[in-house]
Amino acid sequence: MSITSFQFILFVIVSVTIYRIIPAKLQWVVLLIASVIFYISFSVVGIFVLIATALITYYFAIQIQNQKDMLSSWMTAHKALATKEERKEKKEYYGKKQRFYLILAIVINVFILFLCKYYGKLSINLNHTFHVNIWTAENIILPLGISYYSLQLIGYITDVQRDVIQAERNPLKVILYGVFFLSIMQGPFNRYETLMPQICRDKKSKLDFVTAKKAILRILWGYVKKKCIADQVGILVNEVFSNYRNYSGSAIILATFCFAIQLYADFAGYMDIMAGIGQLFGIEIPENFHQPFFSRKISEFWQKWHISLGAWLKGYVFYPVLKSHVFKDFGKWLTQTVSKEAGRNIPTYVGMLILWTLIGTWHGAGITYVFSVGLLQFFYIFMGKITAPVSAKVKAALKINEDSLGWHVFQSCRVTVLMMFAWIFFNSPSMKDAFGFIGRIFCGGINVSQVTQIFTEGSALAGISGAIFMFYILLCAVILVCVDLIHEKGVSIRDSAISRGYIAECVLFFTLIFALIVFGAYGSQYNPSNFIYFEF
Repeated sequence: MSITSFQFILFVIVSVTIYRIIPAKLQWVVLLIASVIFYISFSVVGIFVLIATALITYYFAIQIQNQKDMLSSWMTAHKALATKEERKEKKEYYGKKQRFYLILAIVINVFILFLCKYYGKLSINLNHTFHVNIWTAENIILPLGISYYSLQLIGYITDVQRDVIQAERNPLKVILYGVFFLSIMQGPFNRYETLMPQICRDKKSKLDFVTAKKAILRILWGYVKKKCIADQVGILVNEVFSNYRNYSGSAIILATFCFAIQLYADFAGYMDIMAGIGQLFGIEIPENFHQPFFSRKISEFWQKWHISLGAWLKGYVFYPVLKSHVFKDFGKWLTQTVSKEAGRNIPTYVGMLILWTLIGTWHGAGITYVFSVGLLQFFYIFMGKITAPVSAKVKAALKINEDSLGWHVFQSCRVTVLMMFAWIFFNSPSMKDAFGFIGRIFCGGINVSQVTQIFTEGSALAGISGAIFMFYILLCAVILVCVDLIHEKGVSIRDSAISRGYIAECVLFFTLIFALIVFGAYGSQYNPSNFIYFEF
């Protein structure tokens, strides 16, 4: 059931209608059934892996909660009689049991994720490199969304152990948390404490006309991003990246620029669609983007791009690692043997290296993922930090006003270029292909007619000239920048249109509909593409 298909739109309409009709206490059941149906439309076998993983996590979360309850009961019963040492001993006893169940649950979740997503490629590489015959797990399926629901379930049981939430006693609700169709494919990562109270309400949330209009407009804008921008510029991206040896430097540069547009429009478009559908259900899902291309630093870019992934890894990996006894002892040793600055900074850098390696690995088993959105991002941030004193002196010498518009634009362009370079590796099948692609930038020459021919032959907009299509790409980029610029100023286009009355609403609504009909990728020759982050 493609997100861009009529079947999906009908599925959403039916689901929202039933959800709004039935009593509040049963609404979560509708979401569970809808989510399972949605998931099965992509992977029948995968749903069993998901359910098994959720039930394992549910069981161990219950065990952790039982240990907490037993400790609490003992403390209450022996409040007046137990000594300080006895209370400490009991806390350690039950605490060890809780940590044991937590670690076991995490290990099982990570093992299932590793087996399904990473083992196959790793075993093939080991067989090829060392000439051995390790089982390659060719028949093991890759459940859709496993990278998302595995981390969410790990976060859930960790929060139970941390006393952030109580363990859920109904296993079906834990399954719903894992399979929730608004976030199972591309995120965002939801915290149990914020998502499930919205789903399991005692009273119905009201869907007023204004909220419904805002939701529909956001859904339409998401579809415009996907079908009118991402899928259209993807024509050039797919062709040039697949056959880069046949294209000139100008085509390579344009394809690199187009991939940045495609990736952003594709990923952010999906989030707009799902966030709008969530509003129809009365559920607010976390925002995953916040105008990332206006960022002045790479670290700021990642605070605005795939926000929920970064927040999850910081909350459940980065900060716990830095607070661990190993890192604290490491920092003390560096302070004593090297310097206070080394004791403060080096453990942080090591923690950052672990964090970025995990981010790269999360995207996929290939070295291109580990390098492009992992190690290279760490290198960018690390170099930015250690060169900061020199940069400050250079800016002072040149009398650069850091608050000026020109400097802000320069910084944003610099971040964009650095990310476009990283995404070359991200979108290449191998490091060799990525370096070959980069080499064509400098060796391929300039051939504008070759670039326009791609669109003339491959465009879903039949009959349009290549030159006009290039103008269309530029227009798409300008539209994305202008919309983000307006949002960066704190202005909501949807809210402004609705507040201005019926005419403004209709103009915005029919403009989006017109764009989808005229500029959307359709037709018998059109091969609908999945959202890029479906792969992860």
